Amino acid sequence: MAIRKYRGIEMDTSHIDMAKNLDSVHDLIDELRDLQSTWNNLSLLGELTQVGAEISDTRQHFQRLASDLTNFLVKQSTSQTVDLLASRAQNSIDILVRNLYERTADIGFLATDPVFTKHCVEAQSSSLSEEAGRQIRQRMKSYTDNYSVYENVILLDQHGDAIIDMLGELAPGENLKWIKQKVAASTQYAEAFHPLRANDKSDALIYAWKITVSGQIKGYVVLVFNLEEESKALFSKVIGPRSPDAPPEWRVCGVSDATGKVLISSNLQYVGQGQTIMPPKGVEWGITQIGPLAYLCCIRPTRGYQGYSGPGWKGFCLVPLSHAFGQQLACEEDRLPELDPNAGLIDPRIEGFQTQATQIQRQLNRSIWNGNMAQRSANSALGNSFGKTLLWEISRAGERTKTLFTDSLNNLVDTEINGYQNEQQIHAMLAMDLMDRNLYERANDCRWWALNPTLREALLNTKNSETTLNAANCLKHIHSLYTVYTNILLLDRDGRVICDSASEVEPGKRIEASWVNNTMQLKNPSQYCVSKFEKTDLYQDRPTYIYCAAVFENPDNPSQCIGAIALVFDSEPQFEAILNESMGGSKHKAFAFIVDENQHVISSTTEQFTENGKITLPLKKNGKFVKQATDMGYFNMAGKFVAYGQCNSGSYREFKNDSDAYQNNLICLYGLEIGTLKQDNKLAGEISFDEFRHAGQKEQMVDIAAFRVGKHWYGIDSEDAVEAFLCNQIVSLPNSPDWILGSTLYRKQAITIVDVSEFLSSTNGEPDTAPRQQMILLKTKENNAKIALAVDELGEIPSLPMSAIHESDSLQDQGGIVQGLIKTSNNLLVLLNSEHLLRQLETGIKKTPRASKGFLSDAIER
Repeated sequence: MAIRKYRGIEMDTSHIDMAKNLDSVHDLIDELRDLQSTWNNLSLLGELTQVGAEISDTRQHFQRLASDLTNFLVKQSTSQTVDLLASRAQNSIDILVRNLYERTADIGFLATDPVFTKHCVEAQSSSLSEEAGRQIRQRMKSYTDNYSVYENVILLDQHGDAIIDMLGELAPGENLKWIKQKVAASTQYAEAFHPLRANDKSDALIYAWKITVSGQIKGYVVLVFNLEEESKALFSKVIGPRSPDAPPEWRVCGVSDATGKVLISSNLQYVGQGQTIMPPKGVEWGITQIGPLAYLCCIRPTRGYQGYSGPGWKGFCLVPLSHAFGQQLACEEDRLPELDPNAGLIDPRIEGFQTQATQIQRQLNRSIWNGNMAQRSANSALGNSFGKTLLWEISRAGERTKTLFTDSLNNLVDTEINGYQNEQQIHAMLAMDLMDRNLYERANDCRWWALNPTLREALLNTKNSETTLNAANCLKHIHSLYTVYTNILLLDRDGRVICDSASEVEPGKRIEASWVNNTMQLKNPSQYCVSKFEKTDLYQDRPTYIYCAAVFENPDNPSQCIGAIALVFDSEPQFEAILNESMGGSKHKAFAFIVDENQHVISSTTEQFTENGKITLPLKKNGKFVKQATDMGYFNMAGKFVAYGQCNSGSYREFKNDSDAYQNNLICLYGLEIGTLKQDNKLAGEISFDEFRHAGQKEQMVDIAAFRVGKHWYGIDSEDAVEAFLCNQIVSLPNSPDWILGSTLYRKQAITIVDVSEFLSSTNGEPDTAPRQQMILLKTKENNAKIALAVDELGEIPSLPMSAIHESDSLQDQGGIVQGLIKTSNNLLVLLNSEHLLRQLETGIKKTPRASKGFLSDAIER
């Protein structure tokens, strides 16, 4: 990859455009540059101490890590933003294609309408009378009143010329032969985005099919889809609800054709119809120029629905590059639980950066520790006090640098988690929207088909086998077009089955259910009825919804209904498909639920987290049900960290809006297991000796070498320590006490490694998470065994007044090893008596069985 410097940081050139617009990167670079200045000054002063070379080495390590971290931060932030854009681009096209799929069935149904067929046949010999025109327009309006997604319905004669349209915009005989040509080129239906008339300036999305009698074409029926109005509803769901006090929405969603020409847009001021958007060739996202602005853009083809891919359009979502990274929502929680870095979805490279920063800091701490030890024998003209102060400043600079990296990485983890939460919320919003749209179609289907004269004739002549057979064939034809049902039934006034599309129910069987009675009470063709989501023998004793509409003898002047049509919705696969498809191209498999207000499961992708048909996850309840309300956060499920997003059902067009008699409140939840919560092994935390740093010089002072083992801070007189060193090769000693970890070779001497926490019984039986590699070599007499303490972390070596040491008789256990306690402003340190500690350690070591002289050194060297 090509590298060049951006504000002093070496960066991949492909990241620089993104970095310029990332406030978090700018903040990080500003702090890094400030730290760089501090390191430069300390490096110069460090030449006066024993750690000058180590400071220079540490500075270089931190510089390399800073460059790697900055590049990683840009890459991850870009990836998270692109994922959010991509999901909205995918949803833009997939929701529309699902909607258009229903249109392909509608046109097939209308092409068999007996009234339309009759008038097409009559138009071959004579023009329509004024009364016939009024009746047919009324019939068209009855359809579009129930299906408000259409703005016009058109009948054409066998030559492709207009007979009549619902809006009265077309003159009889007006030439629309291009539609006939489209139908002739198709085997099922014609779909076209094209100006309806030659002089029209805008395109219309039309669906057309032929009307036939005995295999001969008598005319054509055309549905004009209201794409403009549908796009408003589409983008309000894709982008999400906006509150009045929300910041400006910079993202633009839309649909383009295969060449990138914009067809519909959520914000015509930013991206207008007819403009062309194309990311860099061969990729699905990138930076594109529109007018004077650079946009981060994602384009996605449809995934299709049941083999249907629509008109070949694509969805897009773009945002000005200057606002691309301000869209992420903040997590509601102040502090997120810490996750186990060895398992889960959090990028393992984050833990790698953390480990590198910790290792660099440990190396620096060890250098400072040994530098403090060297100060005791140094004859510096600046004096011991200056050396210790300088070493302390160096330590502080290292800690500040490590903290900066840690905070940046923690923010990155929080952003990743937020991204997962946001992703689940998007899934839930999409699923609820698809469900509302799907069920809207079901409410419309039953009312459309209740208008069919063939079904009405069968109900008026229940004893006539011919009309019953015609009705059965009509239902079977409808069922072949609409595959979301397992059966369609025609019921008489008493709820008895006249016929059904699947030939599964015995004619004459009476359906005993509350939804039958409710349907028979409907007063006009615009009303419908839906059963509860409950088990029914019409759906193999499984729960589902049944959609019903009343059939009236005269729909134009309805009185009492003469029967009903009932649609048995195939809910199980339909809802499962919605839940699975709403995850889109997500890299990670989530689980999902749709539940009612009482948390009864309607559909799910898993059998986990349920009991007696109810969900057991802790869904948030905010009092009164609010349509389309959303929420996101996380669960702690038996030690598992689960990000979730949820969305309440809403309304779609007239379906379940405030004026609709039918209301059915549902909740969709998506959850994603991100990882395992880290065990709560609370460490000792930081310890600071700043309060003693300027203590009165008249008081006797003592230098304390501080170190951490497990959950406790310890200290010994610095005079009793030789140096600190790193050790990762230890040979265990057979039959030795648990507190003897083994031996190692250091500076050609065998050193016994001691776990002081085991010796002091301070672990409370809690296992250590990782082997200790930091060692403190104790000062022993020349002929005694060389002993080193294995510790987790090296602390400072501050000069403390003797009054800071609190001694007590109650502490004089452990053979006098604990000398006292030192209370700081933020922690507690146990001061050990080095002389007593060494005596007991040496006694224990002498009792341990040893191999013959020389064998240990040979073993270690091997």
